[in-house]
Amino acid sequence: MEQDTSAQRSMTDVLAELGVTVTAEGKARARARLQEADARRDHTTRAAFLAEIRSRRTAA
Repeated sequence: MEQDTSAQRSMTDVLAELGVTVTAEGKARARARLQEADARRDHTTRAAFLAEIRSRRTAA
């Protein structure tokens, strides 16, 4: 299943339709949290792990 990306609406617009108030300060906090989480990830180890599990044979 794929996500439909044809609507071209911003997340702010989607949240506003749902009645969620989005502020510039809130966006900045969310952006900072995402950047901090990304900095904590070990991309090399994750890539090696994904390569390993993708190469495993499936049990029939």
